[in-house]
Amino acid sequence: MSLFRFVDTAPGARRNRLARRVLIALAGLAWTTPASAALAESPVPASTPGAAPQAASAADRAPPVSREEAYTDFKRLFEAGEYAAAVAQARLVVELAEREEPHDAEELQVALMNLGVAERLAGDFVAAETTYRRAIGLMEGSGRLANPRLARAYAGLALTYHAARRYDLAVPAFDHAIALNRRAEGLFNEEQLPLLDRQADALTEVGRSEEALQAHRYALRLVERRHGSRSLRYARELESLGRWYTRARAYESSRMTLRRAGELVETLAGPGSLQMIGPLTAFAENARRWLMDPQSRPGESVDEERRAMYHDPVMPGPPGLSASTVQAEGLRALERAAAIVDASPDAPPASVAAVRVQLGDLNQVRQAPDKALPHYQLAWRAAAQSTQDGRPLRLVLFGDPVLLYYVAPSGWDRHAGRPAEEVERRDVELELTVSAEGRALDPRVVSDAGDPRLGERARRAVESARYRPRIEDGQPVAAPGVRFVQSFYVLRGGAPQGGG
Repeated sequence: MSLFRFVDTAPGARRNRLARRVLIALAGLAWTTPASAALAESPVPASTPGAAPQAASAADRAPPVSREEAYTDFKRLFEAGEYAAAVAQARLVVELAEREEPHDAEELQVALMNLGVAERLAGDFVAAETTYRRAIGLMEGSGRLANPRLARAYAGLALTYHAARRYDLAVPAFDHAIALNRRAEGLFNEEQLPLLDRQADALTEVGRSEEALQAHRYALRLVERRHGSRSLRYARELESLGRWYTRARAYESSRMTLRRAGELVETLAGPGSLQMIGPLTAFAENARRWLMDPQSRPGESVDEERRAMYHDPVMPGPPGLSASTVQAEGLRALERAAAIVDASPDAPPASVAAVRVQLGDLNQVRQAPDKALPHYQLAWRAAAQSTQDGRPLRLVLFGDPVLLYYVAPSGWDRHAGRPAEEVERRDVELELTVSAEGRALDPRVVSDAGDPRLGERARRAVESARYRPRIEDGQPVAAPGVRFVQSFYVLRGGAPQGGG
């Protein structure tokens, strides 16, 4: 049985099954056909601790409907991406499941699972956490701890914390979900791969990068065991590892891993294959981030601890690379990706958007917004019918400004390596407007961390920032109220020494 089970007897259920499987794998969704069994167990009383008093339920206010009808409406709204409306129907399904006799605990669990994922995708993370915890309580109370649905419930809870950026809570939830999944499905089942990727991301955010690397290496070993090291599936997992190396600021390791992934795809699928888009765009993104990272710029020394940690004896490290070499390689990768999508009328819209948005970003960083705009508009059009992690791709790419370039104040981290008892971190918070051209306008210090000098240094520095602008109806627009935080490491009892 799959970790993310999908059972649907409705007409046309087999259409787009692959796309649904990906969504379900990331969301923890648990579709079932309501008519498959009798429903629910005893309803949870309104006075449940921690629950706010509620007005009359949707089932009390609305004309009587069957659970099957409510479920059908929920499923239609969910698949249309109308998550807020889907939440209301999912709550109705839960209420009706609680009322029906005879009670069926499994049907209520499934109804709660569907409600939880709808709440998460609608952005109501507090409600989603409450829903998933209730589902988990019902499942654990039944004593069936090896039930794959319990693994799905913990996965949904972990993804909720991840989406809410509560990585400290996401890490243990992912640990539990993956352990339950392996108990139910085996150590090397592929359904855990999306969870391993998000687990690594959460571990990285809480400073546990070595464990994150182990999660990615486990995933790579799993794919090698199932598909072999000379397979396209293995190349995709290498790409995932390479993208993580970029997030972890291990740029040389990322460059080597992504080059290896691209060479494998090229050998197996051909140099003009659409499957080259992933490694090429990841390679270009790594180059861009490497060039703008003041702590790890090409040609400069790399922290020895990081070099030792990410060293792979199978892929010896390259000689020191100059910034011009990294820039040229990234540009060539992006131009090659653009040539592939331009030559492929059937290129997936998400791939077209990925290439075009990076070409726009490249020109934006070069302070050429007039050249960036046509690429952004092509990405906007291509993203119209695509989603990422359950969100419209247009919203992911252009819903808010995206920081592309920034020069931090000199000396901001000068004391970061000192013992914790000698230094403290102070965060200066600013608010600004990102113009339609992607510039930071009218920065205002919201909090100077108790030192006006730090506030002024951060205010001057943020003027160097370049953003991908917010786009509405295909046109860039100004975005007021953008928050920006600049950290400073200072000696206890004083401000940073030196610097601008």
